[in-house]
Amino acid sequence: MRISRWRSSQWLGGAVAAALATVLSLALRFIETRHADPGGEPTGFPLGQALLQLGYDLPFRFRRDLPTTQAVVVYIDEDTYTPLGQHQGTPIDHAWHAKLVRKLNAAGAKAIVFDLLFIEEGRTNAVADFAAAMLERTNVVIGAYWRFAQPHRAVQGATTTFPIDSLRDAAGALGLVNFLKGTDGAIREHASGREVGADWLPSLAWAGAEVAHDPITADPAAARRKRWLNYYGPPLRLPKIPYHQALLQPVPEGFFRDKVVFVGAGATVGLPGEIKDEFAGPHTRWTGRLHSGVEIQATAYLNLARKDWLTRLPGGWELLLLVLTGTALGCGLAGLRPAWASLAAVLFLLGLGGVAVWLFVHARVWFSWTLIAVVQLPVAWGCSVVWNSIRLYGEKKALEQSLALHLSPARVRQILRRPELLRPGAEEQEISILFSDIANFTRLTSRMPSADLFRLLNDYYEVALSCIHETDGTVVNLIGDAIFAIWNAPFTQPDQQARAFQSALLLREKLVQFEANQRSLPLHTRVGLHTGLAHVGNLGSSKRFEYTAVGDSVNLASRLEGLNKQTGTDILATRDIQRLVENHVASRSLGFFRFKGFDRIIEVHELLGPAALAPSTEPWRKTFQDGMFHFQRKAFDPAEAAFRQTLALKPEDGPSLFYLDRLREVRLTPPPDEWAGEITLKEK
Repeated sequence: MRISRWRSSQWLGGAVAAALATVLSLALRFIETRHADPGGEPTGFPLGQALLQLGYDLPFRFRRDLPTTQAVVVYIDEDTYTPLGQHQGTPIDHAWHAKLVRKLNAAGAKAIVFDLLFIEEGRTNAVADFAAAMLERTNVVIGAYWRFAQPHRAVQGATTTFPIDSLRDAAGALGLVNFLKGTDGAIREHASGREVGADWLPSLAWAGAEVAHDPITADPAAARRKRWLNYYGPPLRLPKIPYHQALLQPVPEGFFRDKVVFVGAGATVGLPGEIKDEFAGPHTRWTGRLHSGVEIQATAYLNLARKDWLTRLPGGWELLLLVLTGTALGCGLAGLRPAWASLAAVLFLLGLGGVAVWLFVHARVWFSWTLIAVVQLPVAWGCSVVWNSIRLYGEKKALEQSLALHLSPARVRQILRRPELLRPGAEEQEISILFSDIANFTRLTSRMPSADLFRLLNDYYEVALSCIHETDGTVVNLIGDAIFAIWNAPFTQPDQQARAFQSALLLREKLVQFEANQRSLPLHTRVGLHTGLAHVGNLGSSKRFEYTAVGDSVNLASRLEGLNKQTGTDILATRDIQRLVENHVASRSLGFFRFKGFDRIIEVHELLGPAALAPSTEPWRKTFQDGMFHFQRKAFDPAEAAFRQTLALKPEDGPSLFYLDRLREVRLTPPPDEWAGEITLKEK
């Protein structure tokens, strides 16, 4: 019965995954962004179009550059103007174009295509000479520009910018220089042309193919066919030569013979204030470089002449493919465990990418495979993970409820993320330790009924524990009025010392407010801090979880907390932890102490507050340190004077009173010669 129910749910989960994967991909496919008409701005749904553009662009990354010989680019760059005697950025004089046409024709050029707009009259003689040069062979194509009066307006609001009449009449053909831009500004499609008045005006590339008498132009209707640009490599890949070199210098024999020569601006050339004639292509994603407009025009022409443009998979086939892959992925991955589903997803992604690249390289076909890779596959995989996670949900909930009987919700979440902590055992690790308790708690609470005491302690712990949790500390134990907390375990915290100090300061600040607000007993809290090695882990059995820390470092933090009672302080820390944060806190050294049970002498510091307190406490801290200096060198009279001066600056200063008592003791019982100022503490 349970197996049958599981299988039924599995089929249901697979069906849901298949439906989600398929519907989402089809939705993105149907609301694909349309291209703008020439002169307009692209519009549409960004995500769907971005994924489709990626499906076109990525295969270029894995295909080698292709050789081309049928076209040459003559480009105008910044170095062109000086040899021609012109100011940079001004239109090239028509007389130079006339000379270029004659030189190219003399060199055997098959056709000459100008990706330039000749809309300015210029010098009359130069224009006439240029027109005469074009009429000598009638193999020159010049450009026109078609645009809306405003983006996305009706065709009736469009205008066409033609060359000046004398050049238009002399040209062998006229073509539109416009491109079709994607939402990212990249050029991926062939521009087929446009109805201008009663005439059809082809693209510049198609007009070039017509004057070159390429076979594809035998069928005029083929000009309207939808094609995708097949770039032969990254920018500057096509054969090229600067304008002034082609015009003024010798050119290698045969460089222009039987070639279609495209003349236009390089990627960085344009009139002041103009938009540069440069555009993104598929390689721009990883090279960052842009194609010049004339290079894209030459690429479009080469696609026509070589008949090697790209074709997109027909819409019906794409829709069928999306339905089949969405169904297969949804149903297939739902039956696999998360690890196997992840492996299967990775293998499918590699196979899908391989098929897409193979079709692109060998059949010059691309399709919306990125919708499968980025939409369908993650959705199907996610549903698989969710489905298989349901099986573990019951076990996890049972464990969570068990742990919740003994641990706080935050600790429960930590343990569930690291189930290995449930195993008995410990590992040695550096941790920062905080011990705190309430001064004179036993004497104070003897005055209170037990019910009131419990309410008071609950309120106290509500405030105190929040100070630990605010810095992501782990509260190991509550012992009566004492708190035992650690940092850097069970999870690594590189700034563990700073977190411990911050918690100590928060304890003092918030508990002062707590005492001011409650009307019962004064609950003055004392804190000890230390950083050192300890063994941390689960103390107990696999059925009873008790995460704790044991070792000398823990004992030292506890002894340090107890020392507050003798020194009249709130927060004491060892030098081991204080030195790591001393630039961020105000503190003072209380000297060296020998604790019972410890062989080494411990340097102890009092934590006063954040570093901002340092200037205001400097006078009495310096006076106290002078007293410590003399005390440790057995100069007891100057030491006493310094401690008394400290009391004058800071009345009731606990450490000063502590050392005045020690001075009475050392005067009665002088220390040995090897004594260096350390205080040996007796067990109390």
